[in-house]
This record gives sequence, structure tokens and C-alpha cells, in this order.
Amino acid sequence: MTTGKTFKKAERMFFVFDYLSNHETATAPELAEYCQTSVRSIYRDVRDLQDQGVEIQPNGRDGYKLLFQSHPVNGRLTHDEWMALTLFPMLSEGITSGEHPFHLAYKKGLEKVMGVVQGKSQLLEAGAGLGDRIRLHAKPRESEQMKIMPQLLNAIAGDQEIQVRYYSIHRDTTTSRRLQPYYLVPREGHLYLIAYCHNREDVRVFRVSRFQHVELTDTQFQIPRSFNIDDFLENRWAIISEEESTTFVVKFSDKAARYVAESEFYVNTSREASSDGGLFLTATVDSREEFLRWIRSFGVSAEVIEPLTVREQLREELTELLNIYAND
Repeated sequence: MTTGKTFKKAERMFFVFDYLSNHETATAPELAEYCQTSVRSIYRDVRDLQDQGVEIQPNGRDGYKLLFQSHPVNGRLTHDEWMALTLFPMLSEGITSGEHPFHLAYKKGLEKVMGVVQGKSQLLEAGAGLGDRIRLHAKPRESEQMKIMPQLLNAIAGDQEIQVRYYSIHRDTTTSRRLQPYYLVPREGHLYLIAYCHNREDVRVFRVSRFQHVELTDTQFQIPRSFNIDDFLENRWAIISEEESTTFVVKFSDKAARYVAESEFYVNTSREASSDGGLFLTATVDSREEFLRWIRSFGVSAEVIEPLTVREQLREELTELLNIYAND
């Protein structure tokens, strides 16, 4: 593969699986060249595939070997289709249209599954066990929570509206809402539903873990042609968006720079090495508070250079924090 393109994680994992499916063995450098990435990324991708249940065995100097097909579905799904269905809801970052083979395999696999289901409750019964094996969080889920993901997948596949009970952590209230589910989007270790809310008469973002109940309705819907998921998510550092964009310039220390340099971001960024081994990151985001939470996680290893208003805000926060600890 000599396209010169940098592939996202989900794409790389798909291509690693595809390559191993068509070769007896493959070394990490060979896979890295095929996927246009580093050997270290291949090591991580293989571990993630193994965590997803794919039987990949280290085979000495020959590299890796795919032992046998993972999770066959009565011969109805190809290897590519099953892998795409497995990886897409968890790892896809913006592969929402076009002729990408990963996306095409996902669509074909989903069409086959829905053809077998024929709109009945079989997907809920078959998906309940699988839903329990897909863990976004370490905390055990209640039985009602385990039904939510299959219901959402069924609603999205069938373009059906859903009636939900949703907990808003901001207001500490639970509300009943009628939604048109558009897309599932993973961000920062959580899964979010992008949906049109009849209550608010607008497209809103809902965290899946905060749904307390999801019920399918008989009402069909169509995503408006004017709605574009890529435009909706543009410049969102995490998933929550404010009205105005903010351009940040952040200086990372040499230790933090290594992690920032290998990170895959959701927005366009520029990275420039500094003379002391650190790194300058410039990013324009619509999720200012989410971005600041990420910056704060680096502690003294990250210094906000611009904007000056945010730099002053952080100075006041740190002064207040110092006063709190000084009182001890």
C-alpha cells in the first residue's frame, strides 16, 4: 500500500486483519509498511485486535499468524464484514461516507444482519450477550443498561425513532425524550449518540451511559440532507461544543511531548518541536472546556501560551489551589 496516507486506528486495525487473512504470516515491519505507520503502532493494533477476540499468534521470526476465523455468523458474514461490524462502533473516527473499504464492509455486514433480523426482536436477543462483552467502562452494568446498545443499533439500522429516559448530569434530572438517532461516536473513552431531539427541536449530543431506558417506536425518520456529521463534529476536541472557536498554543515538556507527538487528535492541529526537546501544539477547538480538562491532566508539563485570557484564568485557578493547600 503506497498511498502515502496516514490511516486512523480503526482503519489500520482493519487492514492488519485483512492482510493477515490473506497471508500465512506477516512481520510487524511488513504490516507497518503496508499500513503506512510505525512498528510500535502495529504492536498496539495487534494487542487491540487480540482484545477484540481475534486469534493472532506470535510466530517467531515469521511475525504474526491469524489462527482461525473469529466469531463466525452462520457463514453469512465475510471476515471483513464481521471485523468492520466489531470495530466500527468502538473505534471509528469520522469514517462516515465515501468508498473506503472499511466503511463498505461495515455497510454490507449491517445489511446482512438486518436482513436476517427482519425488524423483529432477534437482534435484541442476539445482541444482549455481545453487548455484555463490549465494555467501555470497568463498572458492571445493570440489566436494563445491557439492553440499550442493541436497541440503539436496531434504531439506527432501521431509521426508527426512540423514546428514552435520559439522565442529565448538568441539571441532575431525568427527562423523557423522543429522539431520531443519527450516529454513534466514540470520544475520550465514552460512546455518544448524535440525535435530533423533538423536545429541543435541535440536534443534540447524548452520552450513552446516561440512558436509563430506550424503547423503539414505529415512527420512521430520515436524516436531513443538510446534516453532515463531519461538519457537526469539526473542531470538537471531545464531543461537547460551544458557540465560539478558541485557538490554543500549548508548550509541552520533553516528557509529555512524546505522548502528544504520537496522539491522534479529532481536530486539525500543528505540532512543532522546541529547542529544549519539548513541543508546541497549536489547535483550534469548539470544545474549550473539554480541551482545558485535557491540558490540566498534564499538570506542570503543559503550559498554555495563548490565548492570554485563558493563561490568566489558569493563573487564578492555580493561585486559589495554592491557597487551599497552604492553609494546611
